[in-house]
Amino acid sequence: MTAKRQHFSRGHLLALCTFLVPLGVLAWLGQSELQRSGSAAREALEREARTFLQSAAQALAPQFDRLPPIVEHSRQLLAAEGPVRTTLALRDQDAFPPLLDIVLLDEASSLVWPEPPLPSLGLPFARDARPRGTDTAIAATLRTADLLLQTGRIAEAATVLQRLITRFEEANPPQPRTGRRELDDQEVAARFQLGAARRKLGDLDAARTEFEKVAQAGPRRGGGSGAGFYGDVANLSLLAESALAELGTSGDRVRLLRAIAESRREAADGLLSALAVRLAERVPNTDPLHAEAQVLLREERQRAQTRAIAVDYDAIQKAELRRRLQREAGAGNSDLQLVSTFGSTTMLLWVRDATDEERSKRRCSRVGLHFDIGQLLAPALPQLVGGTGSFALAISDPNDVPMVPPPREVPADFAPPLTEVHGLVLRAFPANTEKLLRDAQAAAQNRTLLFVALFFTALAGALWLWRSVSREAELAALKVDLVSRVSHELKTPLALIRMYGETLGLGRARDSEQAAQFGGIIARESERLTTLIQRILDFSRQQAGTLQYTPQHTDLTTLARNVCAAYAPHLESRGAVLIDTLTPGVFVDCDANACESALVNLLENAAKYGIEGDDEHEIEVDLRTRGGEAWLEVRDRGRGIPDHERDRVFDGFYRASNSGEVRGAGLGLSLVRHFARAHGGDVTSQPRDGGGSVFRLALPLSPPETASPGSTPTQTQPQRP
Repeated sequence: MTAKRQHFSRGHLLALCTFLVPLGVLAWLGQSELQRSGSAAREALEREARTFLQSAAQALAPQFDRLPPIVEHSRQLLAAEGPVRTTLALRDQDAFPPLLDIVLLDEASSLVWPEPPLPSLGLPFARDARPRGTDTAIAATLRTADLLLQTGRIAEAATVLQRLITRFEEANPPQPRTGRRELDDQEVAARFQLGAARRKLGDLDAARTEFEKVAQAGPRRGGGSGAGFYGDVANLSLLAESALAELGTSGDRVRLLRAIAESRREAADGLLSALAVRLAERVPNTDPLHAEAQVLLREERQRAQTRAIAVDYDAIQKAELRRRLQREAGAGNSDLQLVSTFGSTTMLLWVRDATDEERSKRRCSRVGLHFDIGQLLAPALPQLVGGTGSFALAISDPNDVPMVPPPREVPADFAPPLTEVHGLVLRAFPANTEKLLRDAQAAAQNRTLLFVALFFTALAGALWLWRSVSREAELAALKVDLVSRVSHELKTPLALIRMYGETLGLGRARDSEQAAQFGGIIARESERLTTLIQRILDFSRQQAGTLQYTPQHTDLTTLARNVCAAYAPHLESRGAVLIDTLTPGVFVDCDANACESALVNLLENAAKYGIEGDDEHEIEVDLRTRGGEAWLEVRDRGRGIPDHERDRVFDGFYRASNSGEVRGAGLGLSLVRHFARAHGGDVTSQPRDGGGSVFRLALPLSPPETASPGSTPTQTQPQRP
């Protein structure tokens, strides 16, 4: 008979509600108070952040106040000096390095100056991929010459190139009318390489002659469409001019450097800048033209920088400027300010209308001045972004690209206040973010701990209340079940004793043999009653904590053999065959009588729960030692125990779900476990291979020579080592 599950009653519900409702109200009040205090702290933090943001905006405003005078000064210089020299002059005269460049725009906001830069080109070599339409033999010769030049075989390279040029001259004689020859692209490349070879060989006049022809070929061809393996003819022409200037005087070098700085020579910016540096280096410090060369080199660098920024203007600022002009048309404000980020630099483009003189001389409608905001704000930023105060400043452009990034870690629930200053978005963050995070985390932990504590307190109280009520109901049910089960167990033996006693009393036995049989039945049922009553008494003392044992040095082998010999006939009468395998010399300290009762209970349990219809089954008793313990196992071939009930069958009054109609009160195995644990051991149930169960009673071993520990009563509470 299995234990009955207690159902949730109205009494349980009322008790739980009585306990949980006050705790729920307390939890709600605590949570509300924590949220209120947290909200107050956040509001105070936001007020301080807004105050800091206002002071930051006031600190940055004077830096932007430096821009209008620079813009106004540009009106006085630009028409006469041009954008490059005006930029350098403003940077020098006003000591204003944040000014990067000046650009000129038309009515459509397109660049008038500078023109977007040409793609950067390196110096060409004959080993580069051969363009379409190039003669294979000529290309092979050019490659050969190039290889000879690279390996230092200059004279051989000059010979190869001279032969190639002779072939060009024979194939393309001078025009009858002009007496001039139009140089082929490949001939231009060959003459340039020949000039370089002559120069290395020290034949400067011959080198100058070749360079002059190359220099004259570029302007006549208008830049050319290409020079075969050697790149653009215009680039070769410019390189030839540079070579002539280096072979000439400092004046020649300064003139070419001026042409480059004033944008009167078209080529890739990389090539122009490289030539400008080389030409300036060729003017000695002692030369009177050295100072002018350095000024021109600076102008060239400024021109190259402006052309590089022009690419970003076309890609980013041009469209935004057009939208702003359309949106603010008729507003009466001619100056516009755009903030954009190019790479790692945040720039401010200040756009103003061109003066009449600028429109006439520079042919532009608007003038744009690029300022580096990082340099502009540098004097005021350290005290705002260094985190020395309570707050730190984060700055980003209108597209939210950070100029000064915010702290790495920011509380998720913190919304930084923001304001806008000249197109920049300012945000205030706590400087000590770690402390704020710790405080926020501590507040969250406090709320969580309060909620968890209240929850578990309520849960523990509810479980305790549930257990108390359930235990009370279970005890009441157990009392009823015990009375019913004991009554059922007592009814059959008493009925048999009464029936056979009356039969004997009335002298209705046929003969003395039958009378002896009836007497045996009466004795057996009386013994069953005695055993049942003894189990109930033992279980009652066990539950009350008064069941005591008297341990003594016991030969467990002899005890088990005596029990098996005495109990074997009883088992055989019930269709069970007892087989014992007992290891000799196994000693334990235990109460011998209680140990015999435990073994009898295990044997009785094995015989009682055999498979229905099996008239004869084996029960094995095995005694051996293992790991400092004596293992007394009782193995049967019965119906077994379900896996989920293997431990519960040792609970009082619990019987396995497959016990069927077999008589029993469910007390025997509970008494066996109590005995085992009171002596420092235990009892377990395991499935047996082939069917059945194995009950293992484990007790600590005691050496044979150990004296008896005495008769001190053992406490009834289970004890495990």
